[in-house]
This record gives sequence, structure tokens and C-alpha cells, in this order.
Amino acid sequence: MVAAYSCADLFVIPSLEDNLPNTIMESMACGTPCVGFATGGVPEMIDHDINGYVANYMDADDLANGIQWILNNPNPQALSDACVKKVQENYTEEVVAKQYIAFYGKLLQKNFDS
Repeated sequence: MVAAYSCADLFVIPSLEDNLPNTIMESMACGTPCVGFATGGVPEMIDHDINGYVANYMDADDLANGIQWILNNPNPQALSDACVKKVQENYTEEVVAKQYIAFYGKLLQKNFDS
């Protein structure tokens, strides 16, 4: 999978419903920018015009614009670097584990304060 994502110029996720698509995370971890519709968790994962393109929901023309935006981007390395940075700062095991620990710590504190 790493080789496939790494060889691609971009990853397109045309889903009309999705939560937190692993395919976006996998693609961006390999430095491959993504294009997807503004639905579910997609806009949380793709930072519009930074590491990919978030198209208007169900707007195929805008999805095509996003594909062209990435393919014609004058600085593809900056897009790639932004993808990897997003994953490292938000989706690594360490980051997610810390978020769970903080969440459960707050729940425990609420129970002790009650």
C-alpha cells in the first residue's frame, strides 16, 4: 500500500458519507495530497489548499477543480510535506493515545468531583 500511495500524484476520495477515512490518513502519511467532498470527517483531515482540496459536497465540477489544483500546483513538495506534518501532528499512535488518556482523565476527574 505504501508503494501505491507514494507513487500517486494524489488520492481522490469521492465518498458522499464517511467519518474519518483511513485511506486519507494512509495517503497523507505517504506524502500524497487528497481531494474529497466536504462531508463527515473529510474536512477535518484535509486542510483545504494546504495538504489537499475539500470540494463542495456533491459538486463533481469542484472535485475536478481540486484534482487540477493538485496536479498543477507549483509547489508539490510543500503539499507533500504538509500531508506528512498533518499525520504526524494528529494521527500517530502516540498523539491518539495521549488524547484518549486526557479524555479518560477528565472523565475520572468528573466522577471524583461529583
